[in-house]
Amino acid sequence: FAKVPHKVQQWSFNDAFNEEDMREFDARVKRFLKDAYGKSVIPTYTCELKIDGLKVVFTYEEGKLKVGATRGDGKVGEDVTMNVRTIESVPLVLNKATSIIVEGEVWMSKSELERQNEARLKQNLEPFANPRNIAAGSIRQLDSRIAAERHLDVFTYDIGRIDSQFPDTQVGELELLMELGFKVNPYFKLCKSIDEVIIFWKTWQKKAPKEDYWIDGVVVKVNEKEYQDAT
Repeated sequence: FAKVPHKVQQWSFNDAFNEEDMREFDARVKRFLKDAYGKSVIPTYTCELKIDGLKVVFTYEEGKLKVGATRGDGKVGEDVTMNVRTIESVPLVLNKATSIIVEGEVWMSKSELERQNEARLKQNLEPFANPRNIAAGSIRQLDSRIAAERHLDVFTYDIGRIDSQFPDTQVGELELLMELGFKVNPYFKLCKSIDEVIIFWKTWQKKAPKEDYWIDGVVVKVNEKEYQDAT
């Protein structure tokens, strides 16, 4: 695959494994903000489900999909445009002629994985281990027909760059993505405190198995963009 330098360097997560880790994250954010503003600042948080799939960066020019690239090392990815174009939930043309770079997760549903594995067993082929591996493998096929046959899906969750006014909050980003025609996971939540974040996390520990996609955690982001930049 051709290499694609990312116009916006891709970030990575810091992991938290328990309630204590999350409270330390909250305290750390508030310390950074106090240093930046010279006073105590109370941020809000956006909670989003972390879908177990493959991260892809989509570049649109004047509302038209130009490039789909893997994350790679965060600075350079691989051009997989022909394959992501086969995904029904990836808009080829946006609702507005906007030039924008967005980030999303390509995934396969549990039910589709089951269907694929039933077909493979009938052909005496080894079944796929999990949806994440098959999503990643499908996007990196040289034959885009294979990707199309895998019935992949995508949720977008972040704007890296836009040619118009950048939303002030993460919730505003998600709302704008939906307005433009992107598919966004509907279960995001604005939390006013770390206590609400923890409740959301505990709730989805129980609810996650009921969804038709694999969820391997919750992503917590400072909601206010100004505060994000300061931290």
